[in-house]
Amino acid sequence: MKCKEKTAGGIVLDKKTLGERIRQQKTLIAFLIPGIVLVLLFNYVPMVGLVMAFQNYRANLGWFGSEFVGLAHFREFLSDREFFLALKNTLLISSLLLIFAFPAPILLAICLDNIRNVKFKRITQTITYLPHFVSWVVMAGLVYRILDTDTGVVNYLIRVLGGTPIPFMRTSKYFVPILVVVDVLKEVGWNSIIFLAAITGIDQSLYDAATVDGAGKLGCIWHVTLPGIGPTIGTMLILRVGSMVNVNFDMIFNMRNAMVYNNALVLSTFVYEKGIMWGKFSYATAVGLVQGLVSVLLVFISTRVANRVSGQSYIV
Repeated sequence: MKCKEKTAGGIVLDKKTLGERIRQQKTLIAFLIPGIVLVLLFNYVPMVGLVMAFQNYRANLGWFGSEFVGLAHFREFLSDREFFLALKNTLLISSLLLIFAFPAPILLAICLDNIRNVKFKRITQTITYLPHFVSWVVMAGLVYRILDTDTGVVNYLIRVLGGTPIPFMRTSKYFVPILVVVDVLKEVGWNSIIFLAAITGIDQSLYDAATVDGAGKLGCIWHVTLPGIGPTIGTMLILRVGSMVNVNFDMIFNMRNAMVYNNALVLSTFVYEKGIMWGKFSYATAVGLVQGLVSVLLVFISTRVANRVSGQSYIV
């Protein structure tokens, strides 16, 4: 049954019921169904396995036959020195990526937007996008080859300049900086796509008005471009902060070696080693559960802070 609603202007509109709206948008809803099913199957159904965090899980007994041990595994990893080493390394690498890797695609997007030579712009975009499609296995191999003590290009230049070759990938103090630089080079082009899309949505008349007011190129960027993409930057920053306790497993796993183990141990590799290599499924599940809860908490906190500081509404 339809009901009528009067607007502030005195116009009477027909307000459709939920069933009528569903029937009207049945085609769009039909397209959503496969996505909803996939999310349920691969994101929510596996959550049943979280019960392992509170059990002494045995594969032959299954989820509902294994011994219940409560919070024993949570107390265990909170007294594990390796866990705190992994947490420290995770926060360090995530913080450096937030400082250097997050603003890099914003700067690249602004630079690309200001290139007027279309051919040069396309070539630059292609070159910066391509590394994203190279797997971390290949990327790590390239980095090891370039930085090799005997045959690497970098150490060759060091020898030519009269220096002593440096074993970059076998020296702990170089591992994290190399990791950050490689991640920036690999992902900066791909991540800039979002910000380029946001820039194209800015009204051109705003630039014209700024130019009339005497703003130069930098002035237009500061007063028009950055405020225009502010909501996008805020949303991406919230998501980045939410992943502070998660570092790309593929990146760490392929770049690390035994010589830099203490600097390369992060929570994702810690969970892998405990759960897959050592068969401590319940212990690894407990760590992963806390890791996920902390990520959700960080998203909510950063969203609340962003909403209060900017006066806008982000995500939630």
